Amino acid sequence: MRSLRRSTSSDRSLRPWMIVGGLFLLLVLLGLLALPFRKAPAAAESAKADLEAAKAALDTGDVEAAEASVRSARRHADVLQDAVQGIGGDVWSWTPVVGGSVRDVRRLGNALDEITSVAETGVELLPLVRGDEGTLVDDGDVDLDVLAEVTSQIDTVSSRVERARSELADVADERPLVGARLAEARDAALDQVAPVSDGLETIEPLLDVLPRILGSQADRQYLLAVLNPSELRYSGGTPLTFATLDLAGGQLTMSEPLDTETAPGVGQPRYWKKVKGNRFHRGRLNVLTSTMAPDWTVSGNELANAWRSLRGRRMSGVIVVDVVALADLVALTGPLELPSVGMVNADSLVETLVGSYDTYADPVQRKAINRALAPVFSDRLLSGGDPVKTGKTLARAADERRFAVFMRDPEEQAAFGDLGLTGALGPGDRDYLGVFTQNREPSKTDYWQRRAVRSEVSVRKDGSAHVRLTVDVHNDSPPYLQPGTDPRTGYFTRWADLSVLTMLPEDAEFTGGTVDGMTTPITRSNFYGRTYQRTSIEFAPQARHELIVEYDVPSVATVEGDGTLRYGLAMDPQGIVQPQSVEVRVRFPKGLEVTGLPAGWSSSGTRVAAFKTDALETSEVFEVTAAP
Repeated sequence: MRSLRRSTSSDRSLRPWMIVGGLFLLLVLLGLLALPFRKAPAAAESAKADLEAAKAALDTGDVEAAEASVRSARRHADVLQDAVQGIGGDVWSWTPVVGGSVRDVRRLGNALDEITSVAETGVELLPLVRGDEGTLVDDGDVDLDVLAEVTSQIDTVSSRVERARSELADVADERPLVGARLAEARDAALDQVAPVSDGLETIEPLLDVLPRILGSQADRQYLLAVLNPSELRYSGGTPLTFATLDLAGGQLTMSEPLDTETAPGVGQPRYWKKVKGNRFHRGRLNVLTSTMAPDWTVSGNELANAWRSLRGRRMSGVIVVDVVALADLVALTGPLELPSVGMVNADSLVETLVGSYDTYADPVQRKAINRALAPVFSDRLLSGGDPVKTGKTLARAADERRFAVFMRDPEEQAAFGDLGLTGALGPGDRDYLGVFTQNREPSKTDYWQRRAVRSEVSVRKDGSAHVRLTVDVHNDSPPYLQPGTDPRTGYFTRWADLSVLTMLPEDAEFTGGTVDGMTTPITRSNFYGRTYQRTSIEFAPQARHELIVEYDVPSVATVEGDGTLRYGLAMDPQGIVQPQSVEVRVRFPKGLEVTGLPAGWSSSGTRVAAFKTDALETSEVFEVTAAP
């Protein structure tokens, strides 16, 4: 039988010291395991600074500096990962109190590692797509094999960005000892990552269909129309210069530019199948009047149909760009030489081409200048320069309603729509502000048009509202310079005969309108669920006229359970040479106080929110909150 040894008092006295010693040893080991963590903050800050430096270098076109900064960011990101992802990090991540913070630090490290990999991919792609050495675009042709490689790399980037976003989303709002410091780092990173993630998600549908658009499966033909903002349609400038773009396997062939002189019939009334529901298409129109609908998803379709009726070929799509947007592209690529004009740059192009009809009075000379515009767009778009800057320029032009794309294929149209490039009107489910004028005579006086718009909104407790919209138009034309009397029409007149259209929100009810204080005939109708009104006004040189429109809207604001109102407003500009000024004043019911204002808005008193701009250049969507 095994003997049992009874513990002595000395044995018992050793046990606490053994326990204390063991704990001390454990703390020493944990401390040793934590030593690498001391490198983490400095490495993270250095990597962040490197990535910011890389972005700044790319913005200035210094690719070599960007590559050097990305290499440095990788070194620092690796130091960070070595510090927090080893066995020490494994052990510390499961210790009481500090374990959660350690896990969050590791998540931040993982996110930084992914973003650094994204930057590495970015600088690897640059030689393929940018500059004279780029292989994606060569002399206007797109290499579809290189495009496939670029698309594959972008897919990889998208996956990495999503993993980074997921890691950041798992960081807690607060942890013991460190409080909200890690959450603040998370939020700062998400502010940078989220827009990239959203942008990649938006562009992926276009990348999926882009080879098809470029003629990978079948030849494609598109109509390019250059718009002249000195002669307006509701949609923007009148299309006066045209060219067809043929794409086969990425190879581009552009036709000779056409205009009213070289494309007989563009000004002759004709029939074609109108777009279903388009109230602006009645009877016979011509190519030049086909784009009256203010929404380019409709007008682009009408223009494609009109061109088919004229030339007998079905277009795969339509691209429209106005002269102001062309000037922005010229700002990227440098001056160009135009026939009979000489060198023009971004600052002089608009005035030279659409504001100097007295200077270039010879119609033949004028037509030659107009025909030179179409190649400007294709050459600048496919120059092989900086695709990122070109893309940003065209995206802003689309926001300004100076550039739009219409595609016959619904999937392709949806891809451009996701990017905001189709010229669709803004949402009208709450309040909406859109003022559009159309030249009723073939003249160029819209070049001098000045417009001021003021909207006064009285919101009711149920979310409905009464709106008083004031539109002041000034025909700021100079004296007539040609011999004889001003004919009030044509290239040189200073008179303007305008149709003024105000597009209202969905289900709005028109309650009254005046011109210069006098009741006047106003045409009212419906455009795909939106009420609109229009009236004709003649403007002598330097004349001003004021149109007032009043209407009720059943729901400009959503109503929450506690009575809080969220007023929504979408605004669209028209592509005029001088953007209109806009002032909006929103008054909420008694008992409510403005509690949430978007950028650019201010409060006047407790119940009034106001917005004012001297130039509404881009489409905008706002939400203003008022609470009890």
